[in-house]
Amino acid sequence: MSKNGGAIFDSNQSIIRIKSLGQVFDIKHPEGNIYFNGSKHRPAWNWRWLILHYLSRADATPIIDKLISYRELEHGNVNYPAILSKCIDPLVKNLLQESVEQIKKACLMLDASIEQGADVCAKIHLFPRFPLTIKLWLGDNEIKGSANILFDLSANHYLDTEAINEAAIMVSYFLIKQYELMYRTI
Repeated sequence: MSKNGGAIFDSNQSIIRIKSLGQVFDIKHPEGNIYFNGSKHRPAWNWRWLILHYLSRADATPIIDKLISYRELEHGNVNYPAILSKCIDPLVKNLLQESVEQIKKACLMLDASIEQGADVCAKIHLFPRFPLTIKLWLGDNEIKGSANILFDLSANHYLDTEAINEAAIMVSYFLIKQYELMYRTI
C-alpha cells in the first residue's frame, strides 16, 4: 500500500507516513488510526477516510500529466452538479474578487505548485499520486470570471469517482479557508 501510494512505511514503528496538503500524517498499521505527524491530533473524519481509501485503492500508476474534467471520470456525469455547487461555485463566490497574488500565496500554503493556464492555476497534491488542478479566471468588466477543478487522467487509479467528489469538496473548502485565515482575519 505504501509503495503503491507514494507513502513511506516505517517498519520499526509500523507506521505509514503520507503527505497531504502540506501536512504529514502517520497511519498506524494495521489498525488504520491516523494522526498528524508527531502529535495526538487527528484530522477531520473525511480526510481520514480519503487517506485510507487512497491507500487501499492505489496501484502505483504514474501521474500522466493529462488533465480531465470531473465529467470525464468513470461515471463522472452523475455527480457533476455536486462538484459544481459544492466546489466550483464556492471558489467563484469566495475568490474571484480577490488578488491573484494573494490567492497564489494561499495555494502555496497547501503545498501547491503554481502553473500556467489561467489567472491562477494551482496543482495541489491531495496525496503523492493524486493531484487536483484548480484554475481561476478572474474576468473583467466585459467577461465574467470562472473556475474549474481538473484531475489527472490517472485519478481513478487512486480514488473512485465518489471519493474524488469528496476530495474536490475538501480541497476547495481548504483553499477558501486558507485564504480567509491569511487575508480576512480581524
